[in-house]
Amino acid sequence: MHTALDAYSDADRWADDVAAVIDATRLRNPVLVGWSLGGYVAGAYLRRHGGSGIAGVNLVDAVTKLSPDLLTEEAGAFTRTTTSHDLAERTAATADFLAACFHQLPAPSEMQRMLVVNGMTSRAVNEGFVRTAIIDLEPVFAAYAGPILLTHGVHDRLVRVAMSERIKAIHKNSRLSLYDNSGHSPFYEEPARYGQELAAFVKAANGD
Repeated sequence: MHTALDAYSDADRWADDVAAVIDATRLRNPVLVGWSLGGYVAGAYLRRHGGSGIAGVNLVDAVTKLSPDLLTEEAGAFTRTTTSHDLAERTAATADFLAACFHQLPAPSEMQRMLVVNGMTSRAVNEGFVRTAIIDLEPVFAAYAGPILLTHGVHDRLVRVAMSERIKAIHKNSRLSLYDNSGHSPFYEEPARYGQELAAFVKAANGD
């Protein structure tokens, strides 16, 4: 029987969750969009289930390798403070982490709602994830046959642009799109451009 930490540290469990959603919704040739640690989840899916049924992958400021060289020092600090067993420290760190996700801060009312959602995330999610045994999914993305769109905010305080550049270097059918006015959340900070690029990518990936 899995403990909560075991469940969140198991890459195959993350992969199977994505597969369950695809199966339940009867999606055909979907495009996987992975933001931040969602890039790891997308890679975990490809590792376990293969990419033959996936039309394309959009990696957004995504983590594809758990390497200190590709993550910022600030991100490294958050892996400790946001998993603290001290509620006061964890609460403060959650607020600081959310602010670090943006170059252009959302309106106070939006930040308030985001804080509520972030505060609902169980400590076990982050604490379990950092214990995962699978730390490098670059080979999985390199082997994936479909197209990859790499979206990255140049002001990202958590994931270095080098993370996306590495995927571009090892995957022939990939494109890196840098967002000059965004941090870790280009889909929120520059939504019109991001929506247009993702829509165009989805159409192209499905041969439309």
